[in-house]
Amino acid sequence: MACRNSKKHNCLTAEESKLKLWFGVDSTAPANTLLQNNLDMFEWVRRNKIYPAFWGRNIFGEDALTKEEIVFLRGKVCPVAPCCVVDGEAITTVQGIICGAKASMRVQELAIPKGTAVFLEVCEEDKVTTDYLQGYAIAMLEEGYVPGFKANTDAQYDFDREFSRGMQVDKETFDKCLIWATAPILPEYERMTTTHMLHPDEWKPFAPSGVKRHDIVIWQYGNECHPICDDDDEQIVFNIDLLYDVKKMMEYMC
Repeated sequence: MACRNSKKHNCLTAEESKLKLWFGVDSTAPANTLLQNNLDMFEWVRRNKIYPAFWGRNIFGEDALTKEEIVFLRGKVCPVAPCCVVDGEAITTVQGIICGAKASMRVQELAIPKGTAVFLEVCEEDKVTTDYLQGYAIAMLEEGYVPGFKANTDAQYDFDREFSRGMQVDKETFDKCLIWATAPILPEYERMTTTHMLHPDEWKPFAPSGVKRHDIVIWQYGNECHPICDDDDEQIVFNIDLLYDVKKMMEYMC
C-alpha cells in the first residue's frame, strides 16, 4: 500500500513504482461536504482508504463541482478530474460537438486550465455512436482540452463497439482520447463498508479492441463504498479508482 503522505507523489514502494498504480476516488458529493461525524468527505476517504491522488467530480447537475471545491482540493494537493454526462440523444457528430462545447464552456467558467482532461461519462444504457464520441472529442480538442470517456468498457455495451470503430475510422482523433474504465467492478470492493487493501493485485480493466489495457488511464474497480450520512442526514458514498502511470496522468488533471 502507498503511504498516507502520498500527496507528495514520491513515496511509492518499489512494487508500486513498477506497477505505476495510484489510488483515487470519484463521487457525486463534494469533497468538502460536512458529514454527521464532523469530518469532511475528503477526510472520510483518507481515514477509510489512504490519501487520494485525485478526485473525480461532475461539472453539471446537483452538487456539481464549484470553484470553492476546487480551491479546497488544491489546498489538499489533490488534483481534480472533471466529468460530465451524456445529456439527451447521442447520435450525430453535431450533437457530440454541442456536448463538448457546453463542457468546455463550463470548465472555463470554473477556471480549469487548458490541457486538462474532461471525461464524458457514458452510462451503460446510453445509446452512443462513433460520430457522437468523435464530435465530443473534436470540440474539446479545438478548445484546448483533452477529451476523455468514462464508460463501461465491457463488450456487451455500446461504448466498447463504438470507440473501437472510432479507432478504425479516425485513429488520429481517438488516439488523443483518454479512457476511464468502470468495469469490471470487483465483488470484494463493491459497496464495501470496511477498510480493505489499497487495490487489486493486477491491472485488469476491460479494454476496447484497438487499445491495450495499459492504454486505460483510470479504472473504477469499486463503487458506492463507505456509506455515511452528511450533516443533513442524507447518505453519501464514494467510488474507488486506480490511476495507471500517475506521472503522465497528473499532466491532465487540474
